[in-house]
Amino acid sequence: MILLVGAFAVGLGAAASLEAQVAPALSPPGDSLPGTPPPIDVSPGGAFLRAALFPGWGHAAIGSYTRGGFYFGAQAATLYTLLRTRTRIGTVQDRVRLMEQVVLTELSSAGITDPEAVQEALDDDGRVNRVRRLLDSRKEQQEDLIALSIFLVLLSAADAYVSAHLARFPDPLELETNVTGAGLVEIGFRVPLPN
Repeated sequence: MILLVGAFAVGLGAAASLEAQVAPALSPPGDSLPGTPPPIDVSPGGAFLRAALFPGWGHAAIGSYTRGGFYFGAQAATLYTLLRTRTRIGTVQDRVRLMEQVVLTELSSAGITDPEAVQEALDDDGRVNRVRRLLDSRKEQQEDLIALSIFLVLLSAADAYVSAHLARFPDPLELETNVTGAGLVEIGFRVPLPN
């Protein structure tokens, strides 16, 4: 898992450095507003789908490598934790079976064989209840991690969608304020106009 995260980070870094080496295309005068970056090739819907399919892909497609790396790392960490929790659930299930077998052996050696009495003894045994509570806790943790993973996928996809809309926005308007001698406030905007 760590190798996969490292390989993805190296790939994003290489893509960013290659993009930085590409010379910008010159456009004829008056073609766009000054300070307006060129349009991107990925639609917002395409960025959404990419981010939903593979964490960070939608952001990398629009040139937002840091966000893409963040979402990839968050999803990788969640997936790793979910896999560890699944392993721990298996271990605790083995402990539950072992503890139940210990209690059944003790009951058998005491001569208790009635199914209702055996089940009541299992339910009343503190050792069995302790490992059963641990199993329930692990299962709840698994459910929480699945919900977090789904949330992160949807958050990443929505963020990629919005980021694709805003990726090539022109420079913001400049707001200027001035206080006159009479106590009045003047507000002005600077708007870049095409040549």
